[in-house]
Amino acid sequence: MTGQHSLRVRLYGGRSVHAARELPISGGTETACEYFIDVLAANHWLDDDTEITCRRCIHAINREAQR
Repeated sequence: MTGQHSLRVRLYGGRSVHAARELPISGGTETACEYFIDVLAANHWLDDDTEITCRRCIHAINREAQR
């Protein structure tokens, strides 16, 4: 379960697939591992059901599910 991090993105130049969410106030986007995503960068947005491979994102989502 990913909770509020329903988006998937591979950051420019990266290999891992991150879980991401849109920030309600600023309108920006951040990953579950707390990386703010630059809207001008050439990131690769993936389907919402793509497997998350970033270990920090997986750990953050698991912590969120335990609360």
